[in-house]
Amino acid sequence: MRPAHELSALVKNASDAQGVRRGELDLGDVLLLYTQNSIYTVRVVAPNRFSVSGGWFDMNDSRGLVTTIVGCTWGGSSIHRDFVASCGMRIEFGNRVLTSILQRVVRVPAAVMN
Repeated sequence: MRPAHELSALVKNASDAQGVRRGELDLGDVLLLYTQNSIYTVRVVAPNRFSVSGGWFDMNDSRGLVTTIVGCTWGGSSIHRDFVASCGMRIEFGNRVLTSILQRVVRVPAAVMN
């Protein structure tokens, strides 16, 4: 069995991964991100700009901080930049916050928001 950090294993995992991709999001869409340790609320405010609350952001008086999402990672230095959220991976925000493993994603389209 190969270690998961080998390049060939990472490439296979990346091609099999499913999640929310940047191009699928519209302005005003909201993502509820349930990780092992926290719940984050992420609202799209501009292309690749997100207002984030919950988890680390609430604990550090940064509720509503507008930042980017660099991508998703399995915890190492390889990152899948096309993903904003993918279960089984961690989310890396532009301010270098790395979440615990994402367990559930709920997308609420802007069109259904009041």
